[in-house]
Amino acid sequence: MNRKTIRLTKSKMNIATGLPDISTLYRLPFTKNDNPNGWVEITTDCNLKCPGCYRGCDRDDNIPVHQPIEKVKENILEMKRLRNCQIISLSGGEPFLHPELGTIIRFIRDHDMVPFVHTNGVLLTSEVLAGLKKEGLAGLIIRVDSLSRHRSVTEEKLNDLRKRYGEMVHAVGGIHLTFLCVVNHDNLKEIGSVINWSVEHASLVDFVTFIPIRQVLFEKDEILDCSKWVYAEDLCNQVQTVIPGIRYSAYLGSRLEDARIKWLQSSYIVLNKKILGFTGPKFVESFQVFHHLFAGKYAYKFGNGRSYLNFIQLVLLSLFLSDFRIIVYNFLKEIIRNPLNLFRRSTVQLICYIIPPGFVNGIRDECDGCPDAMLYEGRLVPSCGLEEFKRHGRPLEKQIAE
Repeated sequence: MNRKTIRLTKSKMNIATGLPDISTLYRLPFTKNDNPNGWVEITTDCNLKCPGCYRGCDRDDNIPVHQPIEKVKENILEMKRLRNCQIISLSGGEPFLHPELGTIIRFIRDHDMVPFVHTNGVLLTSEVLAGLKKEGLAGLIIRVDSLSRHRSVTEEKLNDLRKRYGEMVHAVGGIHLTFLCVVNHDNLKEIGSVINWSVEHASLVDFVTFIPIRQVLFEKDEILDCSKWVYAEDLCNQVQTVIPGIRYSAYLGSRLEDARIKWLQSSYIVLNKKILGFTGPKFVESFQVFHHLFAGKYAYKFGNGRSYLNFIQLVLLSLFLSDFRIIVYNFLKEIIRNPLNLFRRSTVQLICYIIPPGFVNGIRDECDGCPDAMLYEGRLVPSCGLEEFKRHGRPLEKQIAE
């Protein structure tokens, strides 16, 4: 793709690892009890059997069960009380299989929170989506990757599927859209095609999230196979080949390693299939601080529905944030090329890497301020490690294959 990023300032990078210097990033202020996201799983049923599913939906011993509606409502209200969350993320299993999904979405809206749904998209249709929008659906996080579909299909080929979903969501309107891509060594070098596609189709998609695959230990004597694991360093190095001037803005750290980055985000402004510039850590910090000041809680995303900024808004931001001066400069160049661009809105797009728990000295390492914690027997546990709590009462220590 012929994409220009003019006058973009590079962030300081650790040359040895490809990771940004942690001191140049904004640490997202999320904590256990003040967190923008509340994770609620409403079913263990799924219509795909993705290899390595951390909920075990690919296992023969998985029992498909829909959570009773009253139990779901109870969990939602308890998450609101404990987490002070802006968003409730409905997950599973496959939430679209739950017969009362629309009722659950309406319940979240009626209690002044924002409903998001994690889905594999298999059951997504225009009619279903329009119905859920009427109930209050505000966002979709759709997993599309070659590890969940079929390894013979490349990530580039799957862009056709991403486009179909994106156009369906765009036609309904007002729904925030994230594409999630699980990564290991098999498809790591293909993620550039996903990023290129997302920039070219910024009118359809807001966020792109990459999650390295990890193994949940379902049995105590199970051996951990990390031969295909990838890490934040691998993602940074691969994305650097696609966006050479990429700047990262915000992160979440590790509970066990002081300098380890577990969540890493880059946000930027796109117009006419071009990255005009990166918003930088000060923008994220200002947004979170002011959102908490006026709304009383931190935010998962920028704006309602889709994330847009027009030229006047960018100019106003540039008066206070130097990163936006480069963005305004590049927007002006687009206006000079075509004056009608003055009336167009640019998209605020974000790339996020979420590094699941690994192990430090045999202990499972969790994200500090994990946004995806969920309730299990009255306590908050990481959703990606729930099965170990359910089966063994605690995260298991690792046993690594030779």
